[in-house]
Amino acid sequence: MVSRCENSTYVTPELMIVMPVFNEEASLEKVIHEWFAAVDQEVENFVLLAIDDGSADSTPRILQRLAEELGPRLEVVSRPNKGHGQTCLEGYRLATERGIPFILQIDSDGQSDPRYFGEFWEQRTRFEVIYGKRLRSDGLRRILASFVLRASLQWITKVNCVDANVPYRLMNTKACACGISQVPEETFLANVVLAVILRKNPALSHGSIPIGFPPRQGGEPSVPMGKFAEKAVELFKQMKQAGIC
Repeated sequence: MVSRCENSTYVTPELMIVMPVFNEEASLEKVIHEWFAAVDQEVENFVLLAIDDGSADSTPRILQRLAEELGPRLEVVSRPNKGHGQTCLEGYRLATERGIPFILQIDSDGQSDPRYFGEFWEQRTRFEVIYGKRLRSDGLRRILASFVLRASLQWITKVNCVDANVPYRLMNTKACACGISQVPEETFLANVVLAVILRKNPALSHGSIPIGFPPRQGGEPSVPMGKFAEKAVELFKQMKQAGIC
């Protein structure tokens, strides 16, 4: 589905919202309606791309019903499970191929609060990439994990990423396209790798906006805390193999 004007001539959206979805039946409908309402106040022509990453619950049926209700501004893609990072990359690459000027990545679990979107959109001409700086209220262990990741990235890659894994970021598509293309296909936590690649590019300007980050409304995190250390080691091995650090 695509956004079209009244004379059926295709109009390239100004913004693509990339939303990876995996087993989010508890939060999905509320989250999509809230985001549509918030973005509609700021952007005349946008599309929300919901990529179902192999959900096994009622998520696909909810997405189909929402697509019928909301029309062409909600595009739904379904695919076998490949993980959160690669799902995001699929959306970024699609936006790049279609020449959509801006990409906003958010998650579908209710932690990405749309009330901050207006400030992100207002700053889009000042920075090529804007990250949410999470004020986390989803548990001490998650706060600690974010701190350890940031410190480890700074030590290993020599760049300071404000919040490399934040699921709330606005990117200038043309400016970030080269970095997006450099993320290896099988990389775990692809958004972290992308943040490092973009940060290493001296031509890009980076901004950050503090955002609240409440507990999830449902579903399960892509990286359970019990596997955080294991996945972190895997991530750094992949970054080293790709020559990123």
